[in-house]
Amino acid sequence: MPQFDQIENQASKVFWSRVPFQRVTAYLLFQKKGSVQAILHQLKYKGKKEIGLTMGGLMAQELQQTDFFAGIDYAVPVPIHPLKEKKRGYNQSFYLAKGLESRSGLQLRSDVIKKEMNTASQTRKGRFKRWENVSASFALQETENLQNKHLLLIDDVLTTGSTAEACAQELLKIEGVKLSFLSLAISQ
Repeated sequence: MPQFDQIENQASKVFWSRVPFQRVTAYLLFQKKGSVQAILHQLKYKGKKEIGLTMGGLMAQELQQTDFFAGIDYAVPVPIHPLKEKKRGYNQSFYLAKGLESRSGLQLRSDVIKKEMNTASQTRKGRFKRWENVSASFALQETENLQNKHLLLIDDVLTTGSTAEACAQELLKIEGVKLSFLSLAISQ
């Protein structure tokens, strides 16, 4: 079985000296006006949640050929604020995690962390403004039986890492927890 390799992993470089993730990867490369942008747009804004299920399953299928999932206990989707979820109809990261769960065997835990502040869209913000926008917007919700567990945080797109970092700051409050991160795409 091939080893998961973080050398030259652009996704892991986003978090160097910021978040102690055990493993980090992104499945696709996001480029403006490219096919990945079209997929993400359909997933996030056009109600195509089945794309999340499909892409989550494809990520799981590919990563099962490595040791990426070794020792990971639960898949945790990055939450969105309840008002945004109500407007959109769903959380796209939940559907990515659900698709991953169906192919990887990792149990989905969407009850661990919640987004308390309804922050503005990150799409037109720079790195500092993104961090400032989300830095205190997440809170732990249900942490029973998570002590000393390894959680895989799942998001749709990795840009500056601000959202994942803010989630990780909360999740690391759980005693002995280890974290890894997976996104559908990375922006370059």
